[in-house]
Amino acid sequence: MRRLLALLPIALLALPACRSRNPQPALGVVVPLVPNADRASARPSAPTSDRPEATTFSLIRDRPPPTGALGVTFGQTVAEVTALHRAANIPCRPSGEYLFCEGALQPLPVRVLVTYEFCGAALCSVAVDGARSDDEDLLMREYDALLDFARRSLGAPISSARRIGPGCRGHLPLCLTSRQSQLNARWSWPDGPQIELSVDQLEDDALQAQAAITWLSTERVHRPAPDPVRDASVDAAARPDAAALP
Repeated sequence: MRRLLALLPIALLALPACRSRNPQPALGVVVPLVPNADRASARPSAPTSDRPEATTFSLIRDRPPPTGALGVTFGQTVAEVTALHRAANIPCRPSGEYLFCEGALQPLPVRVLVTYEFCGAALCSVAVDGARSDDEDLLMREYDALLDFARRSLGAPISSARRIGPGCRGHLPLCLTSRQSQLNARWSWPDGPQIELSVDQLEDDALQAQAAITWLSTERVHRPAPDPVRDASVDAAARPDAAALP
């Protein structure tokens, strides 16, 4: 769910500058820059062929915006989404305006947990979280697999970054916070839905990270930000344990 909170700053995506979606480190955690970052022996990250210039933020105008994600449609009710998962034998747990499910209706290349958010009675956001891990190879594989999946349905992102900074091997979660490394991609339509894929350091464990992708409906993009304190308590009480993913 923290992906839903972190994604809100891109509502003003058309502005020249965008704010980072990376979550802030937990209180009391000191995130140092990784030492020896200038070592020539560090393995460079693979180039990204579709990466636009950093100043390019052209909204998508040549493709229709998505009307939902992963087998559900924006505007559906909690009962409708729950019934779909029940028919697929996927356990779900409601909590307030959220529905937490232990899998997606549509096959994905990685194991995920799904969070559905409802604006009033209507589905307005779908977020999936991959495995919590300190294994950077696993995190990069999950990111690449989710990126390929998203590109097949959404087309090329309007911006993307796949960079592992020098000296960051073995320290990926810390380097994500210090922005020495970046793994993210973004899709956005004028006055319409927004989707973001990223690998972010965990708020409750600075040494681990997680790949996640979030779909926001037009209504959700323009909705006031939720209460992070309240949502943190909902996360702890109702959300399935992502650490259980193999």
